Amino acid sequence: MRERGQQQYQVRFGWGVSGAHRVAVGAHLIVWVDVLPAGPGTVGPDRADHRAVRRLLPAGPEVVAGHLGNAAAIAERVTSLQAERGDRCVVAVIAAGLDHAPSGGDAAEAAGESVDVPDAPDFAVEDMLGAGAVIDALSVVGIDHSSPEAAAACAAYTGLRRAVKHLVSASEAARGIGPEQVHAALAAGPELVTIRPGEHKARA
Repeated sequence: MRERGQQQYQVRFGWGVSGAHRVAVGAHLIVWVDVLPAGPGTVGPDRADHRAVRRLLPAGPEVVAGHLGNAAAIAERVTSLQAERGDRCVVAVIAAGLDHAPSGGDAAEAAGESVDVPDAPDFAVEDMLGAGAVIDALSVVGIDHSSPEAAAACAAYTGLRRAVKHLVSASEAARGIGPEQVHAALAAGPELVTIRPGEHKARA
């Protein structure tokens, strides 16, 4: 039986939580790419609501936060995971997109109710470029068995590399939060930010 979706590829790409549930089947690492703050008063890409992300993304894989500044650290983490496993590490790069958080999720969780997986988010150019930066960094270290979707995101980043900061600053999301928050997000450092540790074990 033929594999569905992107399961035959080592590097995959999707949009939002629903995309993660589709393309992260069998993945060892999910990269959640959310480049800009959700609104005024929040700070930087690693200010994302990691608690909600941990709850909504598929269980099992390690989850890290990705943005334009830490792609090399993510590539290093993937090579480290491969060494630990003694086998290849499957990576799902997920662009958060706009309006990806479901309303009422925290209240539902507090009441002991299940939280619905949100619909696909709106396109966000900054998250497409951030995802492309991660996929490009993976290709640099030889991890380049990418799905067509991942390859297209990578090509968007490499083709527009010199204009990335301008495009992000002029994006729909940027216009909604103001220049100070945009500048802070674009200045985010190269550190790896782990949202959730993985449950996979190294091979014996």
